[in-house]
Amino acid sequence: PSYLPFPIPPSPSPITPSHHLPPHHLPPPSPQSPTSTSSTPLIPSFQMTNSSRNGKNDDIMTQPEDTERGQWDGKFDFLMSMIAYAVGLGNVWRFPYLCYKNGGGTFLVAYAFFFVLAAVPIFVMEVSIGQYLQKGAMEMWRMCPLFKGVGIGNVVIAFMCIAYFCVIVSWAIFYMISSFNSTFPWETCNNWWNTPNCLSGNENATVVAALTAKLKLLNQETETSVEQFWEKRVLYQTDSIDSFGGIQWELMTIMFFAWLVIYFALWKGITSARKFVYFCALFPYFLIFVLLIRGLTLEGASTGIHFYLTPNITKLADTTVWKDAGTQVFYSYGVGFGALIALGSHNKRDHNCFRDAVTMCFVNGSTSIVAGFAIFSILGHMSVIANKDISEIVKPGVGLAFLAYPEVATRLPLKQLWAFLFFLMITILGLDSQVCMMEGLFTALEDAFPILRRHKKIALGLCCFGFFLLGIPMVTYSGVHWLNLFDQYGASGYALLFVVFFEVIGLSWGFGAEKIRGAIKSMTGIQLSKVWVLLWKYASPMTSFLLFVFCLVYFKPLYYAGTNQPYPTWATAFGFFLSSCSMLSIPLYAAYYLIFENRHLSFKERLIRGFRPTSINVTNGSQRAEEMTFLPTAQ
Repeated sequence: PSYLPFPIPPSPSPITPSHHLPPHHLPPPSPQSPTSTSSTPLIPSFQMTNSSRNGKNDDIMTQPEDTERGQWDGKFDFLMSMIAYAVGLGNVWRFPYLCYKNGGGTFLVAYAFFFVLAAVPIFVMEVSIGQYLQKGAMEMWRMCPLFKGVGIGNVVIAFMCIAYFCVIVSWAIFYMISSFNSTFPWETCNNWWNTPNCLSGNENATVVAALTAKLKLLNQETETSVEQFWEKRVLYQTDSIDSFGGIQWELMTIMFFAWLVIYFALWKGITSARKFVYFCALFPYFLIFVLLIRGLTLEGASTGIHFYLTPNITKLADTTVWKDAGTQVFYSYGVGFGALIALGSHNKRDHNCFRDAVTMCFVNGSTSIVAGFAIFSILGHMSVIANKDISEIVKPGVGLAFLAYPEVATRLPLKQLWAFLFFLMITILGLDSQVCMMEGLFTALEDAFPILRRHKKIALGLCCFGFFLLGIPMVTYSGVHWLNLFDQYGASGYALLFVVFFEVIGLSWGFGAEKIRGAIKSMTGIQLSKVWVLLWKYASPMTSFLLFVFCLVYFKPLYYAGTNQPYPTWATAFGFFLSSCSMLSIPLYAAYYLIFENRHLSFKERLIRGFRPTSINVTNGSQRAEEMTFLPTAQ
């Protein structure tokens, strides 16, 4: 029937099921008695519910709930898990950094465009399909097997992001430990790492003017004490990516303990870590608003806010602005990583996932905007202190938040307490996002390799240790350059746009946008407007595709933060290799499926079955394992 996502093959005669065969070897049911009350049905308990679509009643298949994978117990557990996952460093670290890099208000215009056409529709789609199919990012593509490479791409992108997130957490913990001093180490210019062009912000105007004039003769610029602490003490930063220098052992030790926390948060499953999820989702908001209130009361805050909100129309012609805005939308909302699908798969069948998804989209966007106000009010204050234009006050790199937050902490009463809490917030935001991404990755692996579920603690421990080893190059003296390379090429940019495009195509055209709309109706009772179908089928894929093409046509190499010096050619080539790891999985798996699967069919029939399995009628009494094992069977 047209409403089933897979064909149920006819059988020439009734047969008795065997309980000793795997699901894909079970014989099909008898066509003579489709409503038979057999004691052991072969493909049971698909509940059929009416869903009004296209002005008529169509049936939507509701599959049995998979309770073995763990389910959310509380009413708000799922919403809190999405907040913990999606609201994170992308909001308080990456969004302000990209906004600063791309001219403030100009970036907001492009961001709003992608929010409407891409973020909300794809976010709702991923969450809904995860809840409906009760599968992770890889196994869900059994309903459209030609696109299973998309699920592999999701896992690879999550892999890239997970590899460096704990490095950022280690930076935050380093600052948190450093805050236990009567005088902050980033507060003065008399430390061993400071240089003569350092300004602490406590100098008077005469001293600042004299130092600026002196350095100008030497073709040098002033640097704040906060900036020098970040580059010369925390990172031991070298000038180029190929100058490893050595390992920053303090950061490596902290990163190891961060991975221990993630392991123990997940070893019983994310649905059992309820208190951890709630705390990580809500506590950072308290600290963000404290930071915002204090930042708005600083001298020069209005300068920063003006820069933040005033668009530079000429910059809208710069493709970098649109590339960064588009990839930030996908990155910040966590689409394309497979984690939203995994989180949705832990929902009960009748949970109102649409309400939670839309709510989460606006919470996420609002958090980014509020964090931007906080950061830019501080940048305005720093520009007044250093007597420099706000666009030149700090290098617009990945460490922007680690330059702005210490500055405001220095000027708060009880500064040690607030500095500790601020960096605790960054730590929590990094850890909860990392936990949810690991859950998405591990759920996909468990679905593909069920043996991992039976030995979860050992497999999870090995996985965490492997990621710890991958993070070591990013805590070397050139580590920040490597992290930037992974961030720009592996976890966002070309790779993310490419994978998201094919994900939306596979779901909206393969599985069917109308079926997604009907599935939401059957699960939540909400009848979505036809506008959603248009967004899923046309607007979202077109947006991601055009953005991908523009990024290729107007390619610009990655530059070292605050300089005009590009990364070396070999590093750019390695960056494209990182992108290709997730991108090539899609065409390679599609080629594998068309060549090696369903050889008894013609190429055209294989193509149709791979795209929409229901379009081929199977008459040989058996069904390919790839589609059949997805169907739940009675034991």
